[in-house]
Amino acid sequence: MKTCSKCGVTVKGKREFCPLCQGKLSGEDSEEVFPLVPTVYQEFHFLFRILIFISIAVVVVAVAVNLMWRDAGWWSIFWVAGAACLWIVLTLAVRKRKNMPKWIFYQVVVISLICTLWDFVVGWSGWSIDYVVPILCLVGLASLSVLSRVLRWRVEYYMISVVVNALFGIVPLIFYITDSVSVRYPTVICVAGSVMSLAALAVFKGESMWEELKRRLSP
Repeated sequence: MKTCSKCGVTVKGKREFCPLCQGKLSGEDSEEVFPLVPTVYQEFHFLFRILIFISIAVVVVAVAVNLMWRDAGWWSIFWVAGAACLWIVLTLAVRKRKNMPKWIFYQVVVISLICTLWDFVVGWSGWSIDYVVPILCLVGLASLSVLSRVLRWRVEYYMISVVVNALFGIVPLIFYITDSVSVRYPTVICVAGSVMSLAALAVFKGESMWEELKRRLSP
């Protein structure tokens, strides 16, 4: 065991500083008293590696296609920004795990409103609802799906996710129905992603959510 020269306590394990006075410990390492608890990143390192590869692949494909057809403008910038936003949201969400569905929803709403206002101020060209809003909604959907797996959410979190997923699909759908968008494929992809996400929740968590809902509504 190790000994602290300042307060004289003996400490098991392999730590370098005293847990009481933070003094330097001396002596031989011993077996750890407490088990090693892996971090979220260590526990799901393979999943994160897959997501990193998919993100890089999406960005590379978008940029390559954009370079081949440059007449349509530099729309690949929005896909690069979307991938960056996805990782920013995931990183912050893992570190701040309290009520993540609501937090992600607020982030998407605030950023969408800022970009839409920016588009309006600089002379409306529609890039905010053509690209930014549906891509942000897709990022939100992807973040919810990943975090539900990584953080092992409770049933009540999934109930909030249903509402958030539906809103992420309804808003771009309204733009599509009202013919407000000039570039439709980001909106169509977003709506399809929302429908598939809701279907996955209904199939895999529907029974648990229904039981939780009945429990809450019961007198």
